[in-house]
Amino acid sequence: MKKIYLLIAVCCTLLLLWDTGYAQLRKKGHNIVLLTTAKTHGPGEHEHTKNARLIKAMLEHCNVKNIKVDIYNTWPADAAVFDQADLIMTLSDGRDGEGDMLPQVPFMTADRMKIMEKQMERGCGLVTYHFSTFAPDEYGDQIEEWNGGYFDWQGDDGKRNWYSAISTLTAAVELPSPGHPVSKGVKPFQIEEEFYYNVRFRENDPRLRSIAAVPALNGNAGTGNTVAWAVERKNGGRGFGTTMGHFYKNWANDDFRKLMLNGIVWAAGISIPEGGVKAKFYSIPEVTQLLFNKKLKALILTGNNHPAHPWKETTEMIKQALEKNAPFQVDISTTIHDLYQYDLTDYNVLVMNYCNWNDPGPLHDSAKARTIRYLESGGGLLIIHFANGAFHYSLPGAAAADWPAYRTICRRVWDHQSNSAHEPYGKFKVQVSKTPHLITSGMKDFETVDELYYNQKGDEPIVPLLTAYSATTAKDEPLAWTYEYGKGRVFQTLLGHNEASFQSPAFKLLLKRSAEWAAKVLK
Repeated sequence: MKKIYLLIAVCCTLLLLWDTGYAQLRKKGHNIVLLTTAKTHGPGEHEHTKNARLIKAMLEHCNVKNIKVDIYNTWPADAAVFDQADLIMTLSDGRDGEGDMLPQVPFMTADRMKIMEKQMERGCGLVTYHFSTFAPDEYGDQIEEWNGGYFDWQGDDGKRNWYSAISTLTAAVELPSPGHPVSKGVKPFQIEEEFYYNVRFRENDPRLRSIAAVPALNGNAGTGNTVAWAVERKNGGRGFGTTMGHFYKNWANDDFRKLMLNGIVWAAGISIPEGGVKAKFYSIPEVTQLLFNKKLKALILTGNNHPAHPWKETTEMIKQALEKNAPFQVDISTTIHDLYQYDLTDYNVLVMNYCNWNDPGPLHDSAKARTIRYLESGGGLLIIHFANGAFHYSLPGAAAADWPAYRTICRRVWDHQSNSAHEPYGKFKVQVSKTPHLITSGMKDFETVDELYYNQKGDEPIVPLLTAYSATTAKDEPLAWTYEYGKGRVFQTLLGHNEASFQSPAFKLLLKRSAEWAAKVLK
């Protein structure tokens, strides 16, 4: 019996030691949560998602160990993720007045502010970056307590009446608190920036430290020129805010980058090493490799289509086909105007799974020009199914959005004023052409469940890679082909009606190979 008691005691001791060691191991890690919103500015500006991914890559590969960064678009489905966070950082737009169509800072709703209050009370850090420094006065006191200050856009009547201000210029950035940990290893620097200034701070806040200031702004006396600041709360929680961050390119500036990373790491409650946080400015391919273990990027453009085309479901099927056993990391845009808001050169391939059905709003001229320039410079494009009906003068309810040049990009289009049509949705056999091509090499004929399009219009020549017999036209109709546009490559297929249409392993292989071919990596 004594042996049993001794064995139990030993086991309990070992369990206690293991649990203590495990707890200590967990304490060595640092969890940072980044909240982003959709893009609303042109390429290189307000790059919320790109900023977040770059920050994640830099912090997880810097000279401060055991940092883990999670990124959420707007707000996590389960707010419990915040419970283990040492820091919450917002990289987002902010609302600027009544009726403003821009999204609110993710946590600035009544319910979410209660969640944030809980996190701040336990000592969680908070960082606000550039546009996410905007806040309505109803939350002003809380933001000042948690983070130090905010961009005050609201007058006493609740309407838009800026106390704070904005100026875009190239200017020297000074460091008013060189002894603060956030300033470690940072030298004064000069950048082009959209600076916000005259930030609303508490009067005579003893916690507040001005970290970066721009004298050229000629702001209000005292803290008017402050563009980055830090506070430490009574409970040990920390806040860091900066109104800089408009241009993505500024991350390449060594001192800007170090200042931002120092601020984030410090606000997470982590000691800043001598010389500051050291991390390189990673290129987009490097970020993609580090975060996703992928070499290439694809962007699916979607968000609207014919009511019979379930674009959400088919988009997910396309994403899976391009990511599974393939070199692509896939982003999804549900706003076609991202053709001018995104830097298209970040992507090896664009995928059109979109049609502006009943949407007469014209595509922005910049979007048209950038799409053409992207293709002419060597970018790849996949056009899926009814994306060949987009931007056409015959499209019901959308004639005003006609884009003639799209009919040179997309060589076979659906014309509602002609005899374009399809066979009844159902099963049919797809025949693989004998024309040699890397995309179809070794492929066999296959069955699919889809719409068989026919009488699609276009003058430019095509060489079909796939065909299927139409009972209506009594001939084989082309279903997929490739061609070049400038230095770019285009793959177009008329297949892809709904989820069932993507079930064939052959079609999944076709999509994967077509993306690789368009990206010029298929050999």
